[in-house]
Amino acid sequence: MDNSIAKKKILIVDDEVSFLSLLKSNLERRGSFEVATTANPHEVLGLAKGNHPDLILLDILMPEMDGMTLAASLRSNKDTGDIPIAFLTALADEEDVRDVRGKAGENYIFSKLGSTDELIVSISEILK
Repeated sequence: MDNSIAKKKILIVDDEVSFLSLLKSNLERRGSFEVATTANPHEVLGLAKGNHPDLILLDILMPEMDGMTLAASLRSNKDTGDIPIAFLTALADEEDVRDVRGKAGENYIFSKLGSTDELIVSISEILK
């Protein structure tokens, strides 16, 4: 890999700490991603403003604040409104996810039940 190419910054928000750790490790192992994570949805706006990631991955269902509400907050902020957002869900397989894509507006939705390789390919497509 050519180290002169800047790594794409991704912020992942999920209440499942083990999932965060696994996904971060898998993305960073590829060498082209710099990953920040948080399990606390209340930290997201500050992290996004401070790091201005190239993509934010949000879990849809979290106990304190759901991903759709968090996305609306990010979209309405002048400093974060232009950052692409993708939703992650464990409640659906890829076919179910395709069925609800329209409900998420211009955002992307991915199943946590898919392979990490598929997710990385999808993330790479978004970041092109």
